[in-house]
Amino acid sequence: MKNVCVVVLLTFFSGISVGVDAPVWPSSAVDAFATLPVQESGRIKPLDTVARFNLLRLNGKRTLTLETGASRSAMEWMLDCFFYPEYANTCRCFTVESHDAIIALGLAPRGKKRDRYSYEELRPGLNHLMDLARQVSDTPAEKRSFLDTHLLSLANNVLAYESLIHFLDFARTRFNNMDNPLFPGENEKKDNLRLSELLTVLPGRLAEVASASGTISEGEKAPVAQGMRDIFMALDEILASARLFAMIAPDRLESRDWLSPADIVEGAFDSEFQGVLALDILRNFEELATHDPSTPEFTENLSAMHAALTNRAAARDEYRHIPLEVHYYRFNYLFFAQWMFVLSFIFIACSWLQQIPGRFALLINFSLLPPMLLLAAGITIRCIIRGRPPVTTLYETILFSVLIAVLLGFVVELISRNRIGMSVAALLGAFGMFLAWRYEANEGTDTMPAVVAVLDTNFWLATHVTTIVVGYGAGLFASALGHVYIISRVVGMKRKSLETFTDLSRIIYGVLAFSLVFTLIGTVLGGVWAAQSWGRFWGWDPKENGALMIVLWALAVLHARRGGYIHRDGLALSAIMLGMIVVFAWWGVNALGVGLHSYGFTSGIWHSLAIFWLIETLLIAAGLAAFKCLPLRTVPA
Repeated sequence: MKNVCVVVLLTFFSGISVGVDAPVWPSSAVDAFATLPVQESGRIKPLDTVARFNLLRLNGKRTLTLETGASRSAMEWMLDCFFYPEYANTCRCFTVESHDAIIALGLAPRGKKRDRYSYEELRPGLNHLMDLARQVSDTPAEKRSFLDTHLLSLANNVLAYESLIHFLDFARTRFNNMDNPLFPGENEKKDNLRLSELLTVLPGRLAEVASASGTISEGEKAPVAQGMRDIFMALDEILASARLFAMIAPDRLESRDWLSPADIVEGAFDSEFQGVLALDILRNFEELATHDPSTPEFTENLSAMHAALTNRAAARDEYRHIPLEVHYYRFNYLFFAQWMFVLSFIFIACSWLQQIPGRFALLINFSLLPPMLLLAAGITIRCIIRGRPPVTTLYETILFSVLIAVLLGFVVELISRNRIGMSVAALLGAFGMFLAWRYEANEGTDTMPAVVAVLDTNFWLATHVTTIVVGYGAGLFASALGHVYIISRVVGMKRKSLETFTDLSRIIYGVLAFSLVFTLIGTVLGGVWAAQSWGRFWGWDPKENGALMIVLWALAVLHARRGGYIHRDGLALSAIMLGMIVVFAWWGVNALGVGLHSYGFTSGIWHSLAIFWLIETLLIAAGLAAFKCLPLRTVPA
């Protein structure tokens, strides 16, 4: 045994049995941990949000399905990682997209190609996984295969998971200084010291050694120096994982960076940090790691730690939105909105198939309202939490553009009363919410991050970006109406066809004009913003060119319609083309990853965009063929 501190990582806790049964977490404990504030990626957020996106990154979902079929919340899963690492290691929380990855690790895959594995199942191949990941990281991204990309992602997920299960190592560690020359006095020699206990004596002892350095003999200096090195090596070992979460708000209001448990430990050796030390919080963690969650001691220490952390955050006015964010994710506004849009579309589709009795007609007519209100409420809550307009990320622009499209559909239905606008709005709502969910799952990161510097202005976000996104939403709604028109023509709809197509054409024309107005205003406002920020109104940046393409195409279409160069059919085809241009300006330009507007970059979408544009091109070709084979009766439009 070394002659200095010996680190003993306790992997079991008093009175706790972690067999195959899932640990039972009291709801009060889950709620207390969920509302703890954490500073991550430049934002103060609840620990509940951190847990959700950590699990989403690994598992592809925000809940964990156990082998028994029971569902475990993200917060419960994270608490398992903290306090029950042996049990957490047996939970299948790693999504493996292909069993080729398992075979590459030298392991035996299970039956399904895409499956979930536990840390224990992956453990025999982890060393090989890290070797493969290092090789893949040296390969340029454009030359990586699907398997290469997935192995690199899996390796990163494993490292992220390991940081979770080792976070509380500092609270479980015990020190032995019985044989350490740094502590010569008998009253200082102790065994099984906690970190907080070590910190109460170590800084003072180091100060004594420093002041008495001139009186220490040469023979004594080497052992003392070695003892210091060993004790700090041991501290470095356990503090590496303790940097994971910055949970402690600093005392000084001018300090913006929160402190992790590792910062607290390091601050104990710096006199300038004495004002922000929180050794009591370290003691709370140590007590929590020792007692069963069902015991009064655990509850008492959790309450004390929760009060200390939240009070420090509240004193800086950085806690007020934490409970609201926990509520937002727990209530699942967007999830319920998505499926209520689906339900609304089913109701409306049934009303197209047969005559609906009068007592159900009102229900169908207003079936779009509940999901629309849920979506609006979700967006509003996000704005309150962030203190920003709802358009600071690509994810948020999806939500907001969907809301705009649905609102337009609702208004169109109030005017036309033909159920076309309502049908399209319900379908767009369901598809848009599904797209938002897929984007969130694919990225696996917090969808309310700190705003990048170039967007850090609420005025221009609320004017330029919001106006542009309104134009995007209207353009996509016009495109969706164009799809209805073309598909109806292709299938050869006969009943009341002329009247229906004439009404639909008028709606498309109006929505196109609406899209043009907002896109044009947003583009001009963007130029003014660029003049203030970059010193030029226009620079032919890819994003600027995308907005200009929308404006020019919409102008050309509306002039051609007014001039008689295109009529109903041509207007519908032009609306579909507008949708293709909007998608390029909205997503395609960001996927380029170049230009001054590349802050919304997202990877891996070119394949999906190419498929979308191909389908749209085929639909336009089918429409042209249908127009030639199935001409509508010629009357003034």
